[in-house]
Amino acid sequence: MNESSSTRLLITCATVAFLALWGVVEFYRATADAVGPDADVYKVGAQAERFRDLASALPSSGVIGYVSDVPVTQNVGAALYASAQYTFAPRLVIDQPTQPPAEWVIGDFSKPLDVAAFGAHRGLTLVRDFGNGAVLYRNQAR
Repeated sequence: MNESSSTRLLITCATVAFLALWGVVEFYRATADAVGPDADVYKVGAQAERFRDLASALPSSGVIGYVSDVPVTQNVGAALYASAQYTFAPRLVIDQPTQPPAEWVIGDFSKPLDVAAFGAHRGLTLVRDFGNGAVLYRNQAR
């Protein structure tokens, strides 16, 4: 290999390395906002803390019902439901109503409301309101 070929090869390798490094820096700059403190817009990470006391009041396994003031057909409702399923695992969290109905039902509420009346309308007895939208019901149909 002659000297001019070696020089061209070295310049080419340096250029490729520079462009790869530049791409990494630009990728970081473009995604920094997406992974910052506002990345968890549905607060999935906060569910474990919010439901900590409620989870300890439930059996460690089994089928648990789920009700909410936000329908699971909406994006926010689906995100809340999925995060509750994740938080309460290994319990199986299912949307109410099911047949046979689940004995224990989680209430996950996004705004203040009369949780006793909400549950009674669905055949549920309020066991305990844990605050911050976390409620435990017992199914009257069982």
